[in-house]
Amino acid sequence: MFEARLEECSVFRKIIDSLKELVKMVNIEVNTKGLSIQAMDSCHVALVSLLLKEKAFSHYVCHKPLTLGLTI
Repeated sequence: MFEARLEECSVFRKIIDSLKELVKMVNIEVNTKGLSIQAMDSCHVALVSLLLKEKAFSHYVCHKPLTLGLTI
C-alpha cells in the first residue's frame, strides 16, 4: 500500500512540468524513505535526479517498494 499527500500539490505539478521539457516517460521509485525519479533525455545529454523524502509530505505511507510509470 502506498499513500502520499502534499499540502501544496502545486510543488509536484511544477516538478512534473519541468520534467516534460526533457523526458517523455519516467519511473517513480517509491519506498519507505520517500520517492525518487531518475531519467535521461532521449539524446543522453541531460540526467534528471530527484528525491522527495517522506518528510516533505504531510502524510506518507509505503509498506513495500513500488515502481510507478508516468508518461508525461
